[in-house]
Amino acid sequence: DPANQLGLGRDHIFPPMPRYFISSSNGLIGIADVQGTEEPDLYHGCLEGSCYPATGNLLIGRAQNLSATSTCGLEEPQEYCIVSHLQDSEKCFICDSRSASFRESHHIENVIYLTGQNGEQTWWQSENGVEQVSIRLDLEAELHFTHLIMKFKTFRPAAMLIERSSDFGQSWKVYRYFAFNCSKLFPDVPTQIPTHVNQAMCDERYSEIEPSNYGEVIFKVLDPAVKVEDPYSQEIQDLLRVTNLRVNFTKLHTLGDNLLDSRYQVLQKYYYAVYEMVLRGSCFCYGHASECAPFTGSATPVEGMIHGRCVCKHHTKGLNCEFCKNFYQDLPWSPAEVHNPHACKECNCNEHSHRCHFDIAVYLATGNSSGGVCDECQHNTMGRHCQSCKPFFYRNPLADIRAKTACIPCDCDPAGSSDGGVCDSHTDTTLGMIAGQCRCKENVKGARCDSCKEGFYSLSLNDPLGCQPCRCDPRGIITESSSCDQIRGDCYCKRFVTGQYCDQCLPEYWGLSYDVAGCRSCACDFGGAYNNR
Repeated sequence: DPANQLGLGRDHIFPPMPRYFISSSNGLIGIADVQGTEEPDLYHGCLEGSCYPATGNLLIGRAQNLSATSTCGLEEPQEYCIVSHLQDSEKCFICDSRSASFRESHHIENVIYLTGQNGEQTWWQSENGVEQVSIRLDLEAELHFTHLIMKFKTFRPAAMLIERSSDFGQSWKVYRYFAFNCSKLFPDVPTQIPTHVNQAMCDERYSEIEPSNYGEVIFKVLDPAVKVEDPYSQEIQDLLRVTNLRVNFTKLHTLGDNLLDSRYQVLQKYYYAVYEMVLRGSCFCYGHASECAPFTGSATPVEGMIHGRCVCKHHTKGLNCEFCKNFYQDLPWSPAEVHNPHACKECNCNEHSHRCHFDIAVYLATGNSSGGVCDECQHNTMGRHCQSCKPFFYRNPLADIRAKTACIPCDCDPAGSSDGGVCDSHTDTTLGMIAGQCRCKENVKGARCDSCKEGFYSLSLNDPLGCQPCRCDPRGIITESSSCDQIRGDCYCKRFVTGQYCDQCLPEYWGLSYDVAGCRSCACDFGGAYNNR
């Protein structure tokens, strides 16, 4: 409990009334006070919807990521002095921070823990007389930051500000300004209670010169005085999400003697010194994780450390559970809400694929019920759910749709069937479709579309109609049939008719007609003719 560590008591930070977690679509965003409610048994975990990772001090385990622009005694021992209760009596000491193991060392990591290895009280201290000093924490991932607590060994800063970055230090935004005289030190910053959660203001409560020791600065990201219309808004989430935090001290409190005497000895009692800092927060998982783990290959975890790699649930993945897992793309990714986890949904590919993607157009077309599209369907299947057979294959009536044999090859003659041998992929009586049924060209017949219709011949792949019409002379063919040989096109002629198309009379016959014999004998007189032609 950071309040106890600072000697504040919990009521100093959280009012002494029942509390409950304010959750959002991105997870826990704060703690609210509600009369008549019972305190939950668990402070983190998964409820009906959102998951809540445990909160803690973001500094623990991150000493190597904490830095200060000024620290006393880094290059050589430096003398500093203290003033007791604004009186003139001074005591002077040595700061030697050349090694963190020195008893007189005042490295910045001292603000993380209350005592050193031997139980002595520790603190961080800046160089004498340096006013512009920054303390910065760089996080390895996006985390939620809720409030800051600082306990000073010296006077609190006369002016300071807290900044955040959510893009790993590329840009910064101010959370809050602090000054004993805001109108003078930050003239363009409003001092009244902000009307908007994202509005920076200047606070004069924590910048007085008293007390000279153990003074506190407490900052909450979500000021209780600011009305939050929508705790689930993206604006609130952006306010809490951080990758870097920076505290900038901009002005020292002095007793005024430095204005009259500029000697270095006067400045030896003016510096910044902090016993402890607590940056309260949790890992940032959009409500899809109840715990976070160390990064792979990171150093041995420190007890109490808030890690940054979410142990994702609800079929999500990513450093902050910001994506849906592979093959769970049927619904769009969304942050969890209090009563709705918005879990990612598995794609339905009928066991013919293990890859899919989300398509917003499909999602909207289905009334926001399903947007998954299967990729690389196998076993000769195709479609959003690999539910259809590819061209030249049809639905096997003896196999389940999930079987590898769900689609079997068509058995159509490519020369006589449409589109090179495509058959009906499935049965649909309303459309007259029968699974496996071949669709013949206009002049072709047969279950496989492998023979010409009556009156047609020469089945050919290049013929758009499949077969050519027979060219028989109707007068010369038998029984008035229009049939011909389906291969060569030869016609079936009457008794005295000849020719491929039955359009000629045999020698010694004439007068091609519709007679039964087709032609009549020449009947030449043997006395006057050489022969019967």
